[in-house]
Amino acid sequence: MYSKKLIYDYIIGNDIDNLEELESDNDFLFDALKLSHDITYYSYLDASYRKSYDVIKHMLLNFKDNLDVYREDADYLLDSLDVESMEYKEIIVLMAAIDKDSFNNYKISRAGFYAKDKVEVGAVQNSDRELEELIGLGFEVVLSKYEDKPLILDYYAICFLYEIFYQDKNFEELVHKNIKDKEKLIKIGNTKYLLDYVGNLDYYLKEYLESHLYLLDNLSKDLDLVKNNWANYINRVNQQRVAIVYQVVDKFAEEYRGKFYFDIYAVLDKIIRRYHLENIFGLEEVLEEFDLKDNEYLKEKFNSDIDKLINELFKEDVVFNDNSDYDIKKGEVITFKKK
Repeated sequence: MYSKKLIYDYIIGNDIDNLEELESDNDFLFDALKLSHDITYYSYLDASYRKSYDVIKHMLLNFKDNLDVYREDADYLLDSLDVESMEYKEIIVLMAAIDKDSFNNYKISRAGFYAKDKVEVGAVQNSDRELEELIGLGFEVVLSKYEDKPLILDYYAICFLYEIFYQDKNFEELVHKNIKDKEKLIKIGNTKYLLDYVGNLDYYLKEYLESHLYLLDNLSKDLDLVKNNWANYINRVNQQRVAIVYQVVDKFAEEYRGKFYFDIYAVLDKIIRRYHLENIFGLEEVLEEFDLKDNEYLKEKFNSDIDKLINELFKEDVVFNDNSDYDIKKGEVITFKKK
């Protein structure tokens, strides 16, 4: 083990005894690389030493923009490792994160061992009903397996978050389904809201995230976008609700034409006001309903059907016929990438 003073003296070019001996020592040169953060020292290492796990891991963590310098050595290391080993998985996770090719082999390998571990999680969940309720989504299973491998756990936590908030879901819609009041969401705060949501599904994942809050950064940014777009989203939902109600009313009027005499719009007016939705439907003066001899069955059916429809439409804030509230020409604003 060399002293930091000796290594610093070497880095800044001070006179050093046994310089030739030190420059032939890979451990010393690796220490110089780590302390100087100068990638030049990587080329001073012996070819075999450069391919070691510790060196490649250090390069991946500290020289992410210089992958081409050591990619060949990293690939050599991967070929020499057992694909089931922790070391292999760690290197794969790091390589997949910094390789700019969207469909690189590292990401394929990373997805492969994650899928295999998810099968293991499922097997544990299915083995005992009470255990399934205890472990939730199963993060505890991978937590036990990789407890001393934070790189792998971080990647798995992000995968779990992706599945919770994005897989086959619209993030914006999910938020609106879960909470109807923007001010309440602001008061709760992004971090607490996300942690509470996760905690309802998996206590162990929430606990892990509480000590690794940086894993929520992307989600928190997307949640800010949802809050900033709140009024636009609700306005769009309400426009769709109103359109649906009037479509149903018009259909009723057409289907039962000549079989009733009551003013269906006066009846609709009453139902809307009963739910205090006058502003959303743009109602002004109260429509007077005339007391005429009429088909009471159809009147009751109309009342019941429209009341039920409005109740269902306003139960959740959902965009009914679209996948995103954002202009598709500008791309999906709400995104989450497994980095």
